[in-house]
Amino acid sequence: MNPILEEILAEERRRNIIHEVGGIRLEEQALEARVYRPNFFARIMQGFGVWLITRGEKLVRRYEIPGNRAPSSRQGYAH
Repeated sequence: MNPILEEILAEERRRNIIHEVGGIRLEEQALEARVYRPNFFARIMQGFGVWLITRGEKLVRRYEIPGNRAPSSRQGYAH
């Protein structure tokens, strides 16, 4: 293949890559600037998850064996 043609093709590929990287960076900036607003389903599921965790912690306290209690520095399940 002609060396000049190879150089032209390589330069064209470099330009395409630089253009694609610029587009990706622009998309990342747009995603970072977007404010997260959960929809109704996400809010309901978050509340349900919190309720499950608190209910589970109460059940653990209710049914655990008193002799095996950990020190008071216990953390919750979600931590």
